[in-house]
Order: sequence, then C-alpha cells, then structure tokens
Amino acid sequence: MLSLLGSASVLPASGSRRDTLWGESVKLKSPVFVALTIVLTALGASAAEAVWPENSASDLSIFVTLQRFRIYADHCSDKAPQLKPKFDSLMENLNSRIQGMSKGLLSSDVFKGMKDEPVPAQISFALKDSLDDAKHNFERQDVDSICPKTLQRLSDMGDEALKSDLTQTLAAVQNMIRNTEKESAR
Repeated sequence: MLSLLGSASVLPASGSRRDTLWGESVKLKSPVFVALTIVLTALGASAAEAVWPENSASDLSIFVTLQRFRIYADHCSDKAPQLKPKFDSLMENLNSRIQGMSKGLLSSDVFKGMKDEPVPAQISFALKDSLDDAKHNFERQDVDSICPKTLQRLSDMGDEALKSDLTQTLAAVQNMIRNTEKESAR
C-alpha cells in the first residue's frame, strides 16, 4: 500500500556514503536516547527534525512506518495550513495505533528477535534515502489536489491495512539485516 522500501536487499553502491560504514553496526546508545526518540515522535517532531532510533530493528521499523506518514503530514501542514489541525490529529491517531499494533507483532515468533537486533548503519542510510525520495516525490505534487486526498486516504486507513504496512516494514528491515549479514559473511 504505502510501502516505500521496495526490494529488501541492501548492497552498498561503490563510492556512496553507505560504503563508509559498510559492516559497522549501530550500537545501543542509552535508555535516554530511546525515550527521547519516542517522545519526539509522539509529540509530532517533523520528519526533518526527527531523531532516528539506532538501538533496535524493531524501533527503527516502527519509526520508519510513522515517518512515511509524517512526510505527508508535514508537507501538507506547511503548504496548506488550514489542514494542519487535521493532520496533527491524524498523526496522533496513527502513532497510537501503530504503537499498539507493534506490541502484538513484536511478540510473535516471526518478529520477536528484532527487539534486540542492532541495525547496521547502511540499513539506516538506505531507509533515510528511501524516505528522502518519497518526500521529494510527494513535494512535487499539487498541494491543493494531493493534500486533501492524502488526508482522506490516511484517515480512512483501517487497522488491517495499517497492520499490513507495519508488518511489511518489519519484514523488509528483517530481510535487509539478513542480507547484510550474508554479504558480510562472504
């Protein structure tokens, strides 16, 4: 549906910024960092100001899922200020729903290992690039046309579709980590 991740494999492009950190894993920073990340996301920090979690694959997956929606909300709130209260409310709702859904998904056998899984830096870079591309593509569209449609589409998004989107992101990050580990083992 809203998946921006595309292919689950992430291989460094020669000469790219991903090469500079190829093979390095991001380590758990501190509980304060985790709390700050959650607070910034919950309080509505814009996509540009958001602090990316670096402590676990599950936190990164949840964050990316929310950021994809935040891209739309931030742009439309900036360019169509009359829609800002509705987008703010929508983001609070999506955040609450995604956080709730993530608990069940992350306790499943499929995803439970992601809670303690460190995130290789190149995966974070790839996801940032993907979100940057989505942001630039969205910003090119006519605000008067796309923002009301996006607000309606996201407002109408049911739990099943939202859970599917989160599941796809968790699976994509999980696959990216596996592919990175396989590539490192070669």
